[in-house]
Amino acid sequence: MAMPQNIDLRHIDLNLLIIFEAIYTAGNITRASQQLGMNQPTVSNALGRLRGQFDDPLFQRAEKGVAPTPFAESLILPVRQALAILRDTLSMNRDFDLTNAVRTFRLAMNDFTVVGLIPDLLNQITRRASGVKLYVIGHEVMQPIDALLAGEADVALDSFMKEVPGVDFIPLHIPQGVIVARRGHPILQGEISKQQFSELGHVVLRQDSRMRAHAEAILLSQGVSRRIICEVSNCIMIPSLITTTDLIAVLPAPFARNAARHYDLQVLPLPFQSSGPRLQIATLSDKTTDPGIEWLRLQLHQAATQNASEENWLSTT
Repeated sequence: MAMPQNIDLRHIDLNLLIIFEAIYTAGNITRASQQLGMNQPTVSNALGRLRGQFDDPLFQRAEKGVAPTPFAESLILPVRQALAILRDTLSMNRDFDLTNAVRTFRLAMNDFTVVGLIPDLLNQITRRASGVKLYVIGHEVMQPIDALLAGEADVALDSFMKEVPGVDFIPLHIPQGVIVARRGHPILQGEISKQQFSELGHVVLRQDSRMRAHAEAILLSQGVSRRIICEVSNCIMIPSLITTTDLIAVLPAPFARNAARHYDLQVLPLPFQSSGPRLQIATLSDKTTDPGIEWLRLQLHQAATQNASEENWLSTT
């Protein structure tokens, strides 16, 4: 659809385009309001002004929020490009001032990574940066690398991310896998055998085909298998299921450490050698000079390094 004629750019408030981008990204006016730190009536009024200026509804009611019209679809790319150029220009050659910054960082990552890397970052923001917010995009919404390429995320953290031109990758550590079971488990007390691993029921997180194939290949190479009893869509469900049943789960060590504290779980080393995929931080190459993005990448890298150094905690627990 072509852009309506006779639009006077002098009458379009830049803030309206920011709100348009937020609504498009969130797919929901309430969520967009929360991400922008604005109340919903203000965002709705802004959308009404944009509709009048563009002579198009822009968004229509959908099952879980709003869906863009064809014109909004044609508008989002140039709007994002224009806002990106403006943001880059304003941030050029400036250090990131965490204390005075007003900014929302969008991170695409899986739930396990959120628990391992985000708490320290949130604590720092809470203490020093009242104007900085994090918006986390989970796997259930979009694969992290796809979210980055689509402009939905500033930074993506994941394993198995495909090499893409124009994307800068920072390799991190390979997370250690461990087993969790309830402390009163009738069979497991401090250790587990290959036979027990294969015979006991497992709770697993629903994964894409690449992750599932990688996990199954490792098990096959070690002569073990998993008897999957329950598959969940959110990793937060796993500890609560483990603590109330005799099922077990294989989890990344940082997540397992956190879950063990809150759900009274025992954490056991795997009864076989396992080498998982390496975690990586991905950023669009043309964003790496953004002081805010550089600060964010540094914080995530430091958190990941700390996690890696603590993964020998099993030997002392």
